[in-house]
Amino acid sequence: MKRNYTFKMKIFYIIFIFIWITFKTTASESDEEPDSLKQNCPGILMFEQTAFLQDMSVELPCRCKPDKITAVIWFYKRHLNSKDVTLIKDSKDKVMVDDSSSKREADLYARFDVVDHDLLIVHSHPDDSGIYICGSKTGEFFYGYELDIQKNSDARVIFSDKEENPIPDFITDEFQAYTSLGKWSPCDRCGVRGEQTKIGLCYVNSKYINPRYQVKDTDVSSGSDAIPERFKPLIANRTAEIFVRSCEAPCDKNRTGILGKVVNAANNVAGYLKNRFGFLPIHKLPTQKHVSPLGGKVTITCPGSKPEDAVAWDKDKERLYRTEFLIGIRKYMNVFIDHGNNLHIKFAQFSDKGLYTCWLNGKRQASFELNVSKKPPMLFLLLQMLSA
Repeated sequence: MKRNYTFKMKIFYIIFIFIWITFKTTASESDEEPDSLKQNCPGILMFEQTAFLQDMSVELPCRCKPDKITAVIWFYKRHLNSKDVTLIKDSKDKVMVDDSSSKREADLYARFDVVDHDLLIVHSHPDDSGIYICGSKTGEFFYGYELDIQKNSDARVIFSDKEENPIPDFITDEFQAYTSLGKWSPCDRCGVRGEQTKIGLCYVNSKYINPRYQVKDTDVSSGSDAIPERFKPLIANRTAEIFVRSCEAPCDKNRTGILGKVVNAANNVAGYLKNRFGFLPIHKLPTQKHVSPLGGKVTITCPGSKPEDAVAWDKDKERLYRTEFLIGIRKYMNVFIDHGNNLHIKFAQFSDKGLYTCWLNGKRQASFELNVSKKPPMLFLLLQMLSA
């Protein structure tokens, strides 16, 4: 009987140890990165080709590196065969070297950063286009990108409400150039008519594209070095596209409970005021005050916004819609909104005085009270005109 009891205890301990080991193994696996996030470094350095519109924020992840590497260096070259190299060091004190222009180096300090091994670029510029390689200080290369920043200054703006047509595809027997469309942005206002935008970038499909740049997709953007030189004159005049259309969005969804009933009642009152008197009750917003001399240049940025956000502007009760105020709509514009969502007044006039309010992703964000001072000396006006 005692021998039988001892045998059962041994079996129990074996089962317990087996369960404990299985549990520990499962727990340790759950702490590791999912297989979908892991990526082995390629044996031959390839380049993931990606494109953005000018002024957009760019993030280039260092998708692979050995575990022993705790810090990376990003290498930048304008083209793969370029001799000049810029190094971006992964540390709090970023170091830029081998750059011939001190002005360019100062610009990189301001707009480039390395966070958790990934390269971040804000307010991207066409000059940022080129080859980016994540590597080590010993000269190892782990992962590469070819970045194409397409200009917004010559982008074609298409207003869907006016039934304007996008640029048609260009098709030959050897390649196809087309516009790759992104998603519509959120409606930039709520409770009133707003606008939303969509970005279209120029891309090329061809069997003659250099396969070294086809890591993620077979197609590449029009600024890529993977496109054979004989095709480039055919797409030299093809630009990015920006689509704009009207939209409407409610300010708040219906809520439940006592607090929800109060909120819904307030929304009903706001709706009544809008329908009866044509305006919405103004909520108190953070307000900045600014005084500009007559003829001065004014630029207003919506606090907390990024170029890729949905931003709208009002002046007092007037809605400054992109159909009338987007840069480039007319030959001369004293007041306009740029593609980075900033509001500009080229030469401040007395009629520009007022309360300017910005919306951020469908909600009022902040206000700016602008006053224009008395007429300055003629010399000041002349300098302002020359600087414009």
